Amino acid sequence: MNKLTKFLTGALIAATLPGLAGDCPALSGEFTIGSSESADFNTIGDAINALKCGGVNAPVTFYLEDGTYEERVVISDIPGASAYNTIKFESKSGNNSEVVISYRTTDATLVLNGTAYVTFENLTIDHKNATYGNAVRIDGKAHHLTFKGVVFDGVEANRTGSNTATVYITNTAPKHHITIQDCEINNGSVGIFKSGMSAENPDTKTLITGTLFFNQYETGIYLANEDAPVITNNVISSLSNFSSYKAINLDNASNNLIVSNNIINASNGSYGLVMNNCVAQATGMGQINNNSIAVGGNNETYGVYLTGNTDNQILNYNRIKLTINNTPGANQAYYRNHSSGNNINMLNNILYDLSTGGYTIIGNTYKDFFNQLPSQSNPSLTVSANGIMIEKVSPIK
Repeated sequence: MNKLTKFLTGALIAATLPGLAGDCPALSGEFTIGSSESADFNTIGDAINALKCGGVNAPVTFYLEDGTYEERVVISDIPGASAYNTIKFESKSGNNSEVVISYRTTDATLVLNGTAYVTFENLTIDHKNATYGNAVRIDGKAHHLTFKGVVFDGVEANRTGSNTATVYITNTAPKHHITIQDCEINNGSVGIFKSGMSAENPDTKTLITGTLFFNQYETGIYLANEDAPVITNNVISSLSNFSSYKAINLDNASNNLIVSNNIINASNGSYGLVMNNCVAQATGMGQINNNSIAVGGNNETYGVYLTGNTDNQILNYNRIKLTINNTPGANQAYYRNHSSGNNINMLNNILYDLSTGGYTIIGNTYKDFFNQLPSQSNPSLTVSANGIMIEKVSPIK
């Protein structure tokens, strides 16, 4: 008899105890989900039913035995969950390829609606065999959700929009403290699509770090209406030939945002990093540091592209390279400030074109210099302005 049956059998006794959400005892401690005789729950749904019925009164960990769990998992608000009474779903073997949660139809494999203080670790969430939908969709007023070492497999189709994003975090209510760490996100129109409710009511404490993004068709990371998001140490790689492909697309990401130590390889274009209406403060500037951005394609192509009122940003120690082998298309540039904002600070960057060479920016702050940068096709250039040395680099033969 597994623990779910034991809990239901003891419901009449447990109902007399304090601190219960329903007619079941509150959960605490460690449990096993799987098909073995020693498993406490046979399915993830069974474990969630126990959570819904009794809630938690201490930290809870569910260890999933190796196998494929073909079920749609829906978790809402768990009674008793808190910064101390956390809930974790984790592969028992520690191998994320051995535990697969799979759902083949539309909607989403994992739905979190108003959920808080839940972690998923070292497992795979699969939606790749569906036509539409998401591997994960987060709705409602969700917060303190962590994904660590998780593989997300999204829809394998060339589609656009949030309905086929691999991870979709909606704007139906405020969300904060969402962490995606050391994960792998495959396929989908967008790897992570996350939007706060509005620029006046942004989401907060979003962290995306150490994560691999492969084969997204439209965008690797899309964040809108965010306060000071942190995007660090990720790899975004795509062969998409979508004419408006953007590796990282930030819209109304305000204050001291950090985009650092990311590697972008979009060999068919068209944009590496796009920032629209990203307004930081002069006393807490946005930090775009130590990124390696390689963008190809024969259409309009940019390594970094700023639009709207994008103010008070520092671009430091970035390596931006165009990998165009054929006849360059119009408007190709390592960097463009098409913004009505100001105070864009370029320091110590290397901008390089595989065909024509590039420029090395060495020295102190220079604001909006690239609005004056000479043509990339200029075969020779050595100039300095305001103490900045700009050196022309020969093309690779």
